[in-house]
Amino acid sequence: MKKYLVAWLVVLSGTAQAADLPKSMHGKWASDPKACGEQASELAMTVEPRSVLFYEHGYSVRQITRLRDGAVKASGHSFDDEGRTPGTITLKLLSADKLEARGEVYHRCKSRNGSGG
Repeated sequence: MKKYLVAWLVVLSGTAQAADLPKSMHGKWASDPKACGEQASELAMTVEPRSVLFYEHGYSVRQITRLRDGAVKASGHSFDDEGRTPGTITLKLLSADKLEARGEVYHRCKSRNGSGG
């Protein structure tokens, strides 16, 4: 019995953990920097500690897994106006001002005072 319990604990303790998305990813992003000034742009994305929000859909994050290439796989639920389903999204910070999500590169939007977010 102990052998099975230890094996199960090893499986549970992998790289997945309940945690916030990295602070370096938080803020407002846009796939076209010109869209940063638009209030409700289809090109925009907002990363918060426990969610990734797009124009008409998003992801609520329950668990993150850090991948070997530096990316973060966020698991939880995908939601839109039709409801919610289990879903994942992978985010990878390419530089301080570039973030890859869903195969697209997003640019950090600067606030009026010059800081990100």
